[in-house]
Amino acid sequence: MKKIICGICALGLTAAVIAQVYTAKTLVDPKYYDTLVKNGEVKVIHEEGKDELLLLPKTEYTSAVKANRVKKGEKNFPFVFESLFLIKKDFLKTQSKSTDTNINIEDVSRIFRSVSKMEGMKYYSYKKGKPTGKEKVLYKKAYTISSPDSKEKIADKTSGSADGKVIYCLQDDSSFGVCRYRLDYKQKENLIYATFTSTDSMGIGPITAIEPGDLKINILVADCGDSLLLWLSTDTNCKKLPGIKDQVTESMQARMDAVYKWFIKQF
Repeated sequence: MKKIICGICALGLTAAVIAQVYTAKTLVDPKYYDTLVKNGEVKVIHEEGKDELLLLPKTEYTSAVKANRVKKGEKNFPFVFESLFLIKKDFLKTQSKSTDTNINIEDVSRIFRSVSKMEGMKYYSYKKGKPTGKEKVLYKKAYTISSPDSKEKIADKTSGSADGKVIYCLQDDSSFGVCRYRLDYKQKENLIYATFTSTDSMGIGPITAIEPGDLKINILVADCGDSLLLWLSTDTNCKKLPGIKDQVTESMQARMDAVYKWFIKQF
């Protein structure tokens, strides 16, 4: 009987270790926590030369995120933008008109692998750091492809856990044209980390501004019980071209806003 009881206790302890329970207060830097709780979001555009991530939640994937940064060229224009959101699950249900009573990381995992649902995603363009109020379609086309060299559409791969999976996708971007990405995932019961890495060069018109691999869109989501903590980041190494600073800053900020607005309607 003692062995049985000990075995049950051991199983319970193991489950507790695996099912990590998160709170925003333990994950977020105290410097930004009060603002996050008050406003529901915090955003930081990094100054040139300041590359340290400021809003990245402290989780088991923090070191993986830091090891996955874009290398910055000395003569290039580095751009890093972070946004952090604390989103009530009740709000998500209202926005998406969902009947789901138990939003969890499995839902988030499915959403960030549903590449085809990004097609038609809309955004507001920015000018001088502010939204213009003019809404545009961000991705004219968006779908999963079978390999980094392919352009043929295949079904989204959304079944099961995303942990350790690699997916490739194609997006027809309103500013940069057709671009392909490698999508890497890490997932635990209450946590998911995804990285979209460009595999094609990206340009404005005929000029190449970003080489393959020099743009990463990072997404990290932690389940905090009644809320989701969502961290979004763009990490970019651009060629220093005339006017590129304003164009990249406005373009990437608009894209992160679009990802957030798209995300909250998918549940």
